[in-house]
Amino acid sequence: MRKSTGLPRRCAAWVAVLSLLQPAAADPPRHFVTEPFPPYTYAGAGGSPAGPMVEVLREACAALQWQCEIELLPWRRALAQAQRGEVDGIFTVVDTPERRAYFHVSVPVIDARYTLFARAGDDFLYRGERQQLLGRTIAAYGPSATVLALDELAEGLELKTEVEPDNPTVLRKLAAGRYGPQGLALINESVALHLIREQGIGGLQAAGMVRSFAYAFGLSRQRIGPKEFQAFNAALVRLCRSGRSAELIKPHALPASACGKA
Repeated sequence: MRKSTGLPRRCAAWVAVLSLLQPAAADPPRHFVTEPFPPYTYAGAGGSPAGPMVEVLREACAALQWQCEIELLPWRRALAQAQRGEVDGIFTVVDTPERRAYFHVSVPVIDARYTLFARAGDDFLYRGERQQLLGRTIAAYGPSATVLALDELAEGLELKTEVEPDNPTVLRKLAAGRYGPQGLALINESVALHLIREQGIGGLQAAGMVRSFAYAFGLSRQRIGPKEFQAFNAALVRLCRSGRSAELIKPHALPASACGKA
């Protein structure tokens, strides 16, 4: 009986060792889309995505060792791609049933509020009583969470609503009297103040807060599983509790959300 030389075993062992030395296949990059939505997201130097939401996302991705790509697109296109599952995530999103149907919605990142704006000199001041809005025309930008808030605000009331393709159009039409003598705009207050200042849109005034809310990230249910989403959420919570999120958001003069639970 011939003794085995042990070569097959040694060869198998070397193959196993070499396989361990091979670099692991890199995870595919996570692709996020957003829109030009200053002061939250906008094109920075060289046209690259910038803003506090972008900065927080990059920190979360780094903590998870994710390679994250961020693309600026018109909102309608970004939302359509995200809802079809063509990208991994989208921002900014508001936690609503409509968004949860397509996305895992993260813990809140930045607080905001919807405010009514009127033409300068209008003595209208919204005090939280919906009957005050009877007979008015209220415009908003959509499709967006703002339009969902407007639909909720207008439900059951005799008033007219207008949906415009972007926020500057809403404010310019309101300032020009295109919505009539009782025209109003429902808009994120920080966005409105930014546009009024940066684009020189005059003749407008705030006319009362409708409600507060928060912006978050939406991760595609078609592409991101529950465990990955939980890890992403946990990374955001750690950034918040360490004070890093607030540090990133503060220079933009926006309020960071309270730290949530993963």
